[in-house]
Amino acid sequence: MWLLLGQLGCLPHVAPVVSTAEQLQGHLVIAHTNDLHAHFEPNRAEWISGAPDIGGFAEIAGHVADLHQAKGEDHVLYLDGGDIMTGTPLMEFEVRGARGGAMLDFMETAGMDAWVLGNHEFDIGFEHISSVVNASKIPVLSANLDAKDGNGEPAIMGLQDHTIFERNGMKVGVFGLTTDSLARLTASGAAGAMSVRDVVEVAREQVAALESKVDLVVALTHIGLDKDKQIAESVPGIDLIVGGHSHTALTEPVKVAGTWIVQAGCYARQLGVTEMTVVDGQISTFSAELRNLEPGSVEVPADAAALVKTWSERISAHFGAVVGSLEGGDLDRPQQPETPLGRWAADTVRLAAEADIGVYNPGGLRDDLVEGEITRGALYNVFPFGNDVVQFEVSGADLVGILLRNASAQGGGRHPSMQLSGVTAQWRMRAGAPELVDVRVGDARLDHSATYTMATNSYIAGQWGYNLGFEPEGVTKVGMTIFEAAVARAGGGVLSPPADVRMIRLD
Repeated sequence: MWLLLGQLGCLPHVAPVVSTAEQLQGHLVIAHTNDLHAHFEPNRAEWISGAPDIGGFAEIAGHVADLHQAKGEDHVLYLDGGDIMTGTPLMEFEVRGARGGAMLDFMETAGMDAWVLGNHEFDIGFEHISSVVNASKIPVLSANLDAKDGNGEPAIMGLQDHTIFERNGMKVGVFGLTTDSLARLTASGAAGAMSVRDVVEVAREQVAALESKVDLVVALTHIGLDKDKQIAESVPGIDLIVGGHSHTALTEPVKVAGTWIVQAGCYARQLGVTEMTVVDGQISTFSAELRNLEPGSVEVPADAAALVKTWSERISAHFGAVVGSLEGGDLDRPQQPETPLGRWAADTVRLAAEADIGVYNPGGLRDDLVEGEITRGALYNVFPFGNDVVQFEVSGADLVGILLRNASAQGGGRHPSMQLSGVTAQWRMRAGAPELVDVRVGDARLDHSATYTMATNSYIAGQWGYNLGFEPEGVTKVGMTIFEAAVARAGGGVLSPPADVRMIRLD
């Protein structure tokens, strides 16, 4: 039985390495990463006892170089499943004409062969990612992002539908797919500058274009594990899917309808390594492992180590200042609907706006805060998007709608469970649907006819259909970003994790 771990948690247990006898003819190794999110240094591996710092690009470069040496220089491909952008202060520095462009230096130094566009590549806007694509010496793939009115031309000059690699006498066709939910996932408006096509339809087109020309068809995707499975089920002819987007740490590969699927967690802490033998265009032997990139496990190339050191020092000079401290435990995101960090973030926007209620999306929280000193960089890693604190008025009825959506999400619904501040709700399931038993705003019972002020971030207000369920009116900016509000709050005294539960399910 294949072991599948939580799609969003990045909390794997490392499986034993599965080896395959190396064969000269038909032998191929594919190394892969995904969802790097501008992480280039070692960072916390929560699934390992003691949560040590592991990974980073020096380790990635070392492992990829080791594979080339051990398996054969012409036997190895290194692919990345997208979302190289947004996540650390590296994004605040312009390199090659684009913020975050230093990621290209890291990727090239590590020997990457191709990468696919993810949704967070579009966070800063269409022109920004166009500059990144044009600056990349590595092929950038995405077959389902077309020019708005370009008769099927790529959305960005230099973007490729697919590329064909020659390895060990074989031709390996690799095509890219980017999530077709870009309009919902990006607040920059970049999706409006493109034609974002259905990934299943485009996958069929790419297989038809490639299968007669190559020995192996690989889909390099940023669509998430569930969608990867749908592609595998619906589109014959794909030999391997190298995935991203869901941050899934697959310690064992998944096989669906003859297609293998792999994914390697997130934040440059792990490297996926697949090894196979291809005979007459078919995979005859296949194995996969997920390596924890623990320090010292391989020799690190000097140029990669020097690049990491240079940027570590530069970022520390700008973001290393201590702004506060945290006592009484971590502000973290355990796998549950409501988390200490989520409560703290919702409190932060409510206090910044002096509003009655605060709400925050769990997907907008990108790192944990560890007990002890808090630096500007640590807060940036939690709030890397540059979203503004905004406020608007909300009716009692609309607030009830948010709370019912939250209850539905906690019962397995598809919407995110919004993190709350200033409001508590007791609820229960009745006749298969959530029912609110008691709701209080501050210390007072909810008045359905009243109007309250609500604070959140600009992404939630812009993507209100998915996050709130109603269109807010009179949205105004408070005058600071979420990151700035968090820095100000951290400097106001010793922090502690909020322990009070805001959505209380009754048995």
